[in-house]
Amino acid sequence: MSGVFRTNDRRRARPPGPAARAAARCGMRQFRAATLACALLAAAALLQIWVRTRVTEQGYRLSRLSAERQHLVRDHERLQLAAARLGSAQRIEELARSRLDMGPPPADRIIVLVGGALRTSASTVASK
Repeated sequence: MSGVFRTNDRRRARPPGPAARAAARCGMRQFRAATLACALLAAAALLQIWVRTRVTEQGYRLSRLSAERQHLVRDHERLQLAAARLGSAQRIEELARSRLDMGPPPADRIIVLVGGALRTSASTVASK
């Protein structure tokens, strides 16, 4: 009957001794330490997965933005060429002559400013 003694025909467990309590505390400490270590490893693994997912998402975003930038640069260059072509003096003169029936002004309509004073083209021609 080791560990058990009879009292009034009832069986009761003997209270654990100091060695058993110390062993139980040591086992509980080891269990807590192992549980904490597992929780830390799981947290580290989840953090690593989250970081890699974010890096992958940012890589895809960077790729999309790079393609969009290239498209916008091409559009900008195309628009710059169109603006240069539309703003050329030759094209404006051609449009003025064809659509607006404009031409060079007659000599009597030309006014020349010299030093802030008005001179007509006839007096300018005479002074030369």
